[in-house]
Amino acid sequence: MTTDSSEEQFRAGKRYLKEDNMDKALRAFEKAYKEDRDSPIYMSYYGMCKALRGGEMGLGLELCTRAIKKEFHKVEYYINLGKVYMAAGNKKGALKVFKTGLRFDPNSEEINKYLIELGFRSKSIIPALKRSNPINKFLGIFFRRTLPKFMKKKTN
Repeated sequence: MTTDSSEEQFRAGKRYLKEDNMDKALRAFEKAYKEDRDSPIYMSYYGMCKALRGGEMGLGLELCTRAIKKEFHKVEYYINLGKVYMAAGNKKGALKVFKTGLRFDPNSEEINKYLIELGFRSKSIIPALKRSNPINKFLGIFFRRTLPKFMKKKTN
């Protein structure tokens, strides 16, 4: 059951994450999770920190996946699981998770940032031609500059 103490620890953990202090974030999320083991948000953040800072990839993957199973529509859970996959060196898994997260929030800047970091590229404009074909290059540049929203939606 979520208590004021666990909620306070969770908020502190998020603040530590923003400050890039993973040690303190891990401790805060761990306290929140141990007080309420059924809360998917605590589960997700604790699992992510346990994997990134604690090096326990298996536990991190398990907790983040369980959180998604409980509340599949929360984009931040997909972001956390994607970070764990990236830390584990599983680029394919991270791409799949981030793309799934985009279904729930196609405009998520954070997910799009990670997709770019992973080198994800949308399909070429004319799939029958190679990406390096000058026509595809020209059309890709043209559409990206003139219709950026059109190009963003193609990454889904």
